[in-house]
Amino acid sequence: MCRTKKAIRILTAISFLSILAALGCGTYSPVAPSNTPTMPGVENPAFATLLPASKGSDAAMKSAVESAMISAKDGGMISNGYYSVYFAPGALQEDTEVSIEMPEFPKAIVRLSPHGIQFNAPVILSLDLGKAAEQTGEWDVLWLNDVTGLWESIGGYVEDGALKAELKHFSEYGDNPTRFKMGT
Repeated sequence: MCRTKKAIRILTAISFLSILAALGCGTYSPVAPSNTPTMPGVENPAFATLLPASKGSDAAMKSAVESAMISAKDGGMISNGYYSVYFAPGALQEDTEVSIEMPEFPKAIVRLSPHGIQFNAPVILSLDLGKAAEQTGEWDVLWLNDVTGLWESIGGYVEDGALKAELKHFSEYGDNPTRFKMGT
């Protein structure tokens, strides 16, 4: 008699778990996989176009790289005439040579290195909007997520005629002249 009760309990438990598992796989279940992306981003956003500094300078800007040694203690600034990067004192662990490259000029895309470096204090990326062909009130700064291969928004704000954003690390960044809806 005791064995029969144990067998019934086990079969009841297995049946109950099977029903729960089947319900969990439905499309309206709170535990069902979502069809919406969990990591919003876009593959090929429309980046702003930068104006040439002067006639004939397009070829020079395509390969131009600006480098500077930034003090860990004092901070500092580096600029290539389009983009500027401002380092607060203490942002870097040690004095570091940083560089700005514009790999797809005249697209407003900038590659900052050393790639992946993290910061201890604010670092601000700034683009002079007077050098952008698009004149709009809405801007967004994007970064290229190496893991997903998608461009993701980090926001940004306009101040003193420049689009600015606080950076958490160095990567590839781009400026979008109109805010886009993530995932579209």
